[in-house]
Amino acid sequence: MSIWSSLDPASATVDPGDAATVTLKLRNTTDLVEEYRIGVAGGPGMWARVEPRTLRLYPGTTGTAEITFRPPRTPDAVAGGHPFAVEVTPTEQPAGKTVVEGHLTVTPFTEVRAELLPHTVRGRFRAKPKFAVDNLGNTRLTASLTGKDNSGRLGFELRPAHVQIEPGRAAWVQGRITPGAITWFGHRESHPYTLNVLRSGVEPVEVGGVFVQGAVMPRWLLGFLGLLVATAVAFTIAWFTFTPKFGSRARDGAMVPVGNPLSLPGDKAPPPDQKPRQESSAPPEGGGAEPPPASDGDGEERPLGGPGNNLFYLSKSSPWPVPPEPGEEPAVWSFPVKSPGFEKVGDDWGCTWSPVRYTLCGMNDTYNGETETTFDFWVRSNGDPDASVSVIFDWNFDGGKEKLQRREVFKPFKLEPNQEWQKYTEEVGLEFTDGEEFQDLKGGKLSVGFWVRSGDSPIEVRSNVPVDQEMIAALRIPFDPIP
Repeated sequence: MSIWSSLDPASATVDPGDAATVTLKLRNTTDLVEEYRIGVAGGPGMWARVEPRTLRLYPGTTGTAEITFRPPRTPDAVAGGHPFAVEVTPTEQPAGKTVVEGHLTVTPFTEVRAELLPHTVRGRFRAKPKFAVDNLGNTRLTASLTGKDNSGRLGFELRPAHVQIEPGRAAWVQGRITPGAITWFGHRESHPYTLNVLRSGVEPVEVGGVFVQGAVMPRWLLGFLGLLVATAVAFTIAWFTFTPKFGSRARDGAMVPVGNPLSLPGDKAPPPDQKPRQESSAPPEGGGAEPPPASDGDGEERPLGGPGNNLFYLSKSSPWPVPPEPGEEPAVWSFPVKSPGFEKVGDDWGCTWSPVRYTLCGMNDTYNGETETTFDFWVRSNGDPDASVSVIFDWNFDGGKEKLQRREVFKPFKLEPNQEWQKYTEEVGLEFTDGEEFQDLKGGKLSVGFWVRSGDSPIEVRSNVPVDQEMIAALRIPFDPIP
């Protein structure tokens, strides 16, 4: 053997995100000057760094190299023991390769993230939010799920109520919220609630949401029914209490009839020697035809998606020329506060869905300079009086260039805090454009995203609405499709 080697220490322990170092000692036992290449094999090899990677030793001399392990604080660095091997290969005599074995122990850590989708749910009798639990630690997560509200007026049912999640995985929990009492009339009520992820010996992870309970019948219906009942009572009283009065003009010696004895009070009858005057049935001078009904005006009805060109619908995953099938349920697309994805995404963007944008790829269309980008989007806030949103259109004209080439940003649209859907169109005005001029799409891409410009709560966009329903989210782009 041309080399003597040892590892000090042979076993090491490291916390994810930190570093642990072991020292490799080598001695050249030959009578030749030799250079040794050092490498690390096994699972920990991907976290290892060797300094130096080669050692040049004279006969009978000893050298050292330091091997530093830096496992990341991610689920990839699974907790537990990980054997590894240090391979030392001589340059002059490769057949004299030697291997030193070691053992690295990664300590466990836990990190849990929970998310409620959507943040605000609505219903008269119940609501069904979804609850996502992500295990971002490096050990299996075992937890229980519970729900509560401060007023104690809501009932919670979670399926499953207990989860076991492997590192780097997520679990979906279906929730069911029922109010303690049904609101028959009146305004909608907001009930804040909290879902908790409970683990043994650890503070629970809490996620807050809002259940908006609507009234079974609107408030105006209560007033209408009250008016109807009052009218019926008044009519009944009048019917049973009204008695017609008859007058008599009889004198001693004879009865002289005067007028019509059956006339109601206030009516006037003609004298006995005079015929009643007949009303003329001839039409008034100049004709008696009624004027035609008023027209609806000269304004044209706004087409779906606006007055632009080439209609697209906002579907579950991207702008798409085909609307959802009739009978499908519309989707609600929630955008985070300030939409940080637009500030960090840069020029690189792919054909995927993200929390802040939809992207449609492989477009081959001809630019039509006589039209412009228009849209009909239905948006709403979660009750924040300061909420506003802008729509952003990102373009890539040449599919071979994986970068942003043009951006259109429309002015902020102020949202009402009443949590009702509002129609947001291009009529708010274009705030600015950046990048290249429009050109033909040759395998290009269009990305539609929303930017929460102000407020402290997420906003929601209505998407995937079939054409047989109301509040369809659609847009039109200034391009003609190539047949």
